Order: sequence, then C-alpha cells, then structure tokens
Amino acid sequence: MNQVITQHGWGLDQSFWDSYKNEFQENGWYWQDNERGYFSKNVTQSKWIKNNLNDQIKMVLCHSLGFHLIQGNLLDEASHVVFINSFNNFLPSSKKRDLIYRSLKRMEKKITSFEVEVMLKEFIHRSFSPNNMTIHFQNMFYKNLKGLNNTLLLNDLKKLYTYKNSIKSFHKNCNVIIINSKNDLILDQDSSNNFVELLNKTLTKKPTLIELSNQGHCLTNLNLYPIIKRALDKKYEK
Repeated sequence: MNQVITQHGWGLDQSFWDSYKNEFQENGWYWQDNERGYFSKNVTQSKWIKNNLNDQIKMVLCHSLGFHLIQGNLLDEASHVVFINSFNNFLPSSKKRDLIYRSLKRMEKKITSFEVEVMLKEFIHRSFSPNNMTIHFQNMFYKNLKGLNNTLLLNDLKKLYTYKNSIKSFHKNCNVIIINSKNDLILDQDSSNNFVELLNKTLTKKPTLIELSNQGHCLTNLNLYPIIKRALDKKYEK
C-alpha cells in the first residue's frame, strides 16, 4: 500500500489538496492531509500506517512553507518527498531581500489590525496568479475566513524571515521530486534556486526537478498524479 501525507503552506488549509487526491486514491494510494489550523479547524498531524511491505512508497507532499511545518518524524520515515514551490530560506540572498522583508513586515502589521482578511485575500489571489482559484477552493476559502486564527498566522509568517543555516533533517537516501512554477509571484526565483542547489549538495540521490509553465505559487487546474507517476517511473527505470 502506497501512502501520501500532505502539508499545506501558509494561509491555506487541507482543502488545497482536494483536487489532487482523487486520482491517487483511485490508484490505490492511502491519502492523509495534515491540517495546520489557520481557520480555527482542528489541527491534524497524520501518522504513517505501519505494515510489513518493504517496497511501499511513503510519500510526503509539501507546499511552500509546508516543508517547515511538517513533523520531522514523517520526513525521517519518508521514502519520497515532493516539494512544490518550497524553500529552505524564503528571503533570497539577492538585492531583493530587503524589499521582500519589508513586504512581510507589512503583512505582519495587517494581521494585528482589522485588515487581516483583506490582506489574506490579496495574498491568496496573488498566489494563484496567473490562474484563478477553482470555484471549490474559492468557496471554501471565503467561508473559512470568518474563523481566522490570527495568532497562528502571525507566528508562522515570522518563519518566512527566519534564516536557516542548515536544511531540515530527512533521510539522505530519500527520493526527492521538486516541482517549481515558472510564474511564481510569491517565492523569489533565487530562493527557489538556492533550495535546489542545497538539496543537490545534501542528498545522496540527485533530486528530480520539474518546472511547470503557466502555474503560480499555488497550483490549479493541474493533474498532479501523472506528473508524479512519470517522475517515479523514471527513477525506477535507472
């Protein structure tokens, strides 16, 4: 039995994965979603289902900040990790660093004021650009805005400008797939490239890099299963 555990990024919830899970499940994958709880939902931290199959895939799907939110023990036991527009350090080392930092501080200020809903709407719409949110996700998102956990949003936002001089621990023999969007308006290209370089230096197995055209920081209208399956098939062919 192949397994998937997901971790959504900042300002999102587990409904981010709703359009992707069906095909995995139809192909026999056991799917679980972590829930951070930004919208006052119950926090969910999934666990691997134990069995005696040595060839099963234990796959973690992380989006964006999700890499820094997911439990370390899940990464330790994962056979495969898929990073979607992820990073080790959100702030780039380029000249744009100060500009992005000031933007984060403005977002931080709005969380502590009555502007948090407007700010989060702007952030999510920009995250999906150049595409629109699916109707399903938009309905869920606007409905959930009424129960925001501002404290958690603020605390996790601060993780975006905290410098990390080492990568979060996971097995060096782990099979890693990196999915990056070419039209990402949230994650700076330098931060994305630095993460790829760091993984190349850290891992025993070279990660597979997949670049998507016409996709933003949040993916939409995309069939994720065949993309990942092709990447897996290529690894097993070697």
